[in-house]
Parts: sequence; structure tokens; C-alpha cells
Amino acid sequence: MSKLSSVAGTIRELDPQIIEVSTSGVSFPASKSELIERAKGTDAPQVVIDALDKFEDRQYIDPEDIKSEFNKILNK
Repeated sequence: MSKLSSVAGTIRELDPQIIEVSTSGVSFPASKSELIERAKGTDAPQVVIDALDKFEDRQYIDPEDIKSEFNKILNK
């Protein structure tokens, strides 16, 4: 199994709520890099950082927007 497949499998096992918890407190709108920095600031697991790194590079307007983007990467 390639490293990418291994990471993708781990991301698929993530509870979407951990993404929400890891990015809570971020000011909206928030960029992908701001979400990643917030997650790092909350000591999120590396798999959360990996998931956020797969997000489209754009502005996210609220937690539902983040959840929607997370669901997109799960369905790729």
C-alpha cells in the first residue's frame, strides 16, 4: 500500500467532528492555511492536518462549509 493510500484510509476513518473541534475558534471567513494553523494550535492529530491539507485552497465561511469540504475529500 502506498503512503498516500495509507493516509487516505486513515482520513476516511476520521470522525468529522474531530475536524470541527480542531478548527473551533477560527475567525470566519478562514483560509485553508488558517484552518491548518488553528488545528496545529489545538494539538490536533497529524491525520487531521493531513485531511485539512487536502482541502481546496479557498475561503471557508462557516463550520458547515468545512464539514462539506471534508465530505468531498472522503468521497474522492
